[in-house]
Amino acid sequence: MNVRSIMCPNCAAPLELEATQSHVTCPYCSVTSELKKVTDLIEHYMLPVVYDVEQIRTELVGDILKYPGAPEDLHKSLKITKLDLKFYPYFIVTVHLRTEYKGNGEYATFSNRYKSGYRHISTHLKPEQGVFDDTREFIIYAAEDAIHDLINFEISTRGKRYFQALEAEKVKADVVPSIFDLDQAKNEATHSMREIHKGLMLKELAQILEVRDQPEIKGVYLLHIPFYFIEFEAAGNKHNAILDGATGRTVLTDVPRETSYWIQVGFLTTIFAAVGLAGIYLAVQSILFYFGIFGAIAGLILAGRTLQLGLKSRHRETQRSKKRRFKR
Repeated sequence: MNVRSIMCPNCAAPLELEATQSHVTCPYCSVTSELKKVTDLIEHYMLPVVYDVEQIRTELVGDILKYPGAPEDLHKSLKITKLDLKFYPYFIVTVHLRTEYKGNGEYATFSNRYKSGYRHISTHLKPEQGVFDDTREFIIYAAEDAIHDLINFEISTRGKRYFQALEAEKVKADVVPSIFDLDQAKNEATHSMREIHKGLMLKELAQILEVRDQPEIKGVYLLHIPFYFIEFEAAGNKHNAILDGATGRTVLTDVPRETSYWIQVGFLTTIFAAVGLAGIYLAVQSILFYFGIFGAIAGLILAGRTLQLGLKSRHRETQRSKKRRFKR
């Protein structure tokens, strides 16, 4: 049986459709939709869960051990107390945009030369025009839950396959439905592309007088990514983590620290703060004034920075700025 995965045209929930079907009834919203156009069939994919619970635990431990102060026996002591596996939706949209623009650029003229410079500088506007023409791919987070770390996470699209609800059921994972339809995804990607071209135009022009856009959607599909939501115990405390079930990468994790680490952080912070206060005293008393000022600034900066880094107990994977959440 030839089965394809699509989105419900009414509520955007994931559905499975046989090749011969012309109608489909959504079990989520109970709306029956007629599928006459190819454009009604939104390509729907998923990434398989490659890492099981034990493997994901190993990845989590290895990631935490990269950070100073993590318990050395973490391989043995870390205990997972709760684990949920969920597939989160992302739209992958490829947009081509040709933008023709006209405006005024700002130019400067220099006069009355004096030594190595000029005494007078005046600016004036000059008509300019040009074209920006390029194609970009946008990744749009499409779940209702506004989880910042998932919105900005650099997802992978390699190894995708057609979505199968049965595959999610086998690994006991929940499938989070998309709250966007095809048109919303296209509009968001097109808007993002226009904003990029607008930024490029503002680098060239002081005034934008005329803009002509010719957007074209080159491709769009929905992709569900599996994420593990983990609660674990380590170093006598409870912590949380989110990991990508397809690649094993850490999205976010609390970093447990040993008591000795906090003692070291406190000791170094105290030493640097003492240097800063001593510098202030020397400056106030006009004893080695400049040395005191330097010591005060350096000491207080180092104390603040040491305390900041010491208290930082959450780690996120490197993120891209091109991923944005569509706001209706």
